[in-house]
Amino acid sequence: MHSFRTAMQRVVRMTGRSYDISSEIPVVDLFGESLVRLTQLLRGTLLHRKIAFFGPGVRIRGRRFLVLARGVSIGDGTLVDARGIEGIHIGKGSRLGRRGIVMTTSHLSRYGIGLSVGENSGIGDNFHIGASGGVSIGRDVIIGPFLTVHSQEHIFEDPSVPIREQGTRQARVTIADNCWIGSRVTLLAGTEIGPRTVIASGAVVRGKHPGNEILGGVPARRL
Repeated sequence: MHSFRTAMQRVVRMTGRSYDISSEIPVVDLFGESLVRLTQLLRGTLLHRKIAFFGPGVRIRGRRFLVLARGVSIGDGTLVDARGIEGIHIGKGSRLGRRGIVMTTSHLSRYGIGLSVGENSGIGDNFHIGASGGVSIGRDVIIGPFLTVHSQEHIFEDPSVPIREQGTRQARVTIADNCWIGSRVTLLAGTEIGPRTVIASGAVVRGKHPGNEILGGVPARRL
């Protein structure tokens, strides 16, 4: 029993993660989880030819534009559209949650830019990242479920023209290192989040924020 737990801990280290497996988890549960992870590892390795964990139903568009470091995890049912100028780069040990969408090129009228995620960052389930204008997420970033990122927005200045005919503008969204973003947060085009920022659940964020602060509200402000 002890040897199995030790072996599992070594596997965790091999995938680039630094946490310790809890001693309170029964070995039988640990064994079951190891089978799930092994299946994900086989799926990710066969599909991407690297040490990666893919849940069932993961869909990749533009595989040649997707760059994964060691130990990346992509959750069940997530769609990743990597077709773009910069493609998608995900750092070592980072995770995309279940039932999420990364959309880089959403329309044939405009080729998108892409997404980069630093090392050891995690995005919760049911997220939607519109990366057509570019999205950059740093390392050691914690993001809750239902994140929405819009790096593109509609132009609506001319009241005589339908909004859908006025086109769009793109502006990169940036999240610096060591941030904690709560559930159901929305980041609008051009938003820049500085390091060590905490964003309260449900916030809608726009503009530049230097970091080392707590943001919350609609629209978000410093608390």
